Amino acid sequence: VALQHRYGDTPFGRGCLAARRLIEVGVRCVEVTLGGWDSHTDNHEVHARLIPQLDTALAALLADLRERDALQKTVVLCMGEFGRTPRINALDGRDHWTTGFCAALAGGPIRGGQIVGATDPEGGTEVEDARSIADLHATVLAALQIDQHREDLAPGGRPIKRSEGTPIDALL
Repeated sequence: VALQHRYGDTPFGRGCLAARRLIEVGVRCVEVTLGGWDSHTDNHEVHARLIPQLDTALAALLADLRERDALQKTVVLCMGEFGRTPRINALDGRDHWTTGFCAALAGGPIRGGQIVGATDPEGGTEVEDARSIADLHATVLAALQIDQHREDLAPGGRPIKRSEGTPIDALL
């Protein structure tokens, strides 16, 4: 019960606890999802409900991995599926925004405490040190020591590159 409380008694909290247990027994890739962030309406209410679930479970997962000396061999990636507009729309929501996006990385060879890139205060096109999703993919692959340049074959025989990005050196 105490452990469940530490992660949060939510599907996401239980998922993060299960992820930790799977990592401990050697599972190489685990995905835990926390849906519902697509806040085109009632943005503040949606986030007030979801942020505590995310913060509680992710903090517990990272702390447990660190305590068990598993964080140095585990890469944790926390991200959404889209950036959000910097302004609230007429329905008190935020719409999709391709100009800005965020992700958090921890563990493995990831250098903690780094911030890479920024948008201007209005979330516009004045981007500092812009990086692409392909760069994020290349960084994760590099952190996992997976050859990003290798091509895999799709079922029809078409070659697919693992990543066309460049690893973000500031994070490795």
